Amino acid sequence: MNYPPKQFLFFTLFFISALSPTVFFSETALAVAKSHQYGDIEMSQPGQNKAVLPVIFRHSTHRDKYTCRLCHVDLEFAQVAGGTGVIEDDNRDGRYCGACHNGKHAFEITLCAKCHPKNQTERQELDRQGKEDFFKAKKTLPPARYGNKIDWIMAENTGKIKLQDALPGITMPQQDMVVNRRDEPRTPSLAGLPGIIFSHSKHVVWNGCGMCHPEPYALEAGKTKMTMKEIISGKYCGRCHGTVAFPINDCSLCHSKPVTLK
Repeated sequence: MNYPPKQFLFFTLFFISALSPTVFFSETALAVAKSHQYGDIEMSQPGQNKAVLPVIFRHSTHRDKYTCRLCHVDLEFAQVAGGTGVIEDDNRDGRYCGACHNGKHAFEITLCAKCHPKNQTERQELDRQGKEDFFKAKKTLPPARYGNKIDWIMAENTGKIKLQDALPGITMPQQDMVVNRRDEPRTPSLAGLPGIIFSHSKHVVWNGCGMCHPEPYALEAGKTKMTMKEIISGKYCGRCHGTVAFPINDCSLCHSKPVTLK
């Protein structure tokens, strides 16, 4: 993995320092989490009694098996935490979590204690088991510097993980009329930063087209205008990068086109 030049680090720190403290320390794209907790989200039923402990959904134990598209398009999970409104009847009817947790693809939805802790002691045990499972899996996968500290793209490229992108009876047959695999250059608004190379090929594997187009990105290249401040606050790239995908402080993964400073 190539590390950014000293000039790049200087400009990056300069740029971030210019942002407001509210944005810099927001709980979105620059959120701080331990590697085994990165991507974890709390799930509660609408109107649920606050005394009932929420379910902790661990992205890390799902993204080594399934594409993001399968859950967020086919199963209709919102891309914003708390935006889905899952209730128990949904799961029992085979929607959302129940599409896989049926005893065929994953453990049955009736094994409640695997997700729903009754008290803090059970919550701590689920957290302990989740941490143990994460680090056991992490040993077999290529490393990265931030987030889960797992290079998920490399893991998929090298066959370390095999992603499932369809569920029988749920996923509609797909016909790829347009396959966009090209890399697209973007010019940073701050002079002196390395150029951005957006890789469609890397995103299509995980997301397909429907997670990005037509919202939040227009179909026409360059049509959607965005700022780094918006990304850090959780919009555009920050919708995924900083919550599940590698965080945006891993700057050189996007700003990857070398620049020569004079």
